Amino acid sequence: MEQTKNPFGIVVMAHLQTKATNQNLESRLQWKLRIVRILFAKGYKREQIIGLFRFIDWVMMLPEELANNFKTELRREEEAGIMRYVTSIERLAKQ
Repeated sequence: MEQTKNPFGIVVMAHLQTKATNQNLESRLQWKLRIVRILFAKGYKREQIIGLFRFIDWVMMLPEELANNFKTELRREEEAGIMRYVTSIERLAKQ
C-alpha cells in the first residue's frame, strides 16, 4: 500500500496499523510518522495532506507523551527540510 498514490490506500494503511499496534504504542508512533512522511513524499496537494492527516491523527491516537514525541519529531524533520511541503511548481522544476 505504500506504493499507491490513492489516498484511500493511505487511509486503509493507517487503520490497519492502528489495529496492529494496539498493544505497542511506540510502534504506532513510528507508523504514524512513517505514514505522514508518505503523505509528503507522494506529492499530494496541501489541502489533501491536511485532510488525510486529520483522519490519521484521529485514528492513530497516542498518549500525551508519545503525542509530544510525534510533534517534536515532525518539527525536527520540518526544520531539517525533510518534510516540507513541495509545491506543484517545485515538483515540475525537479522533473
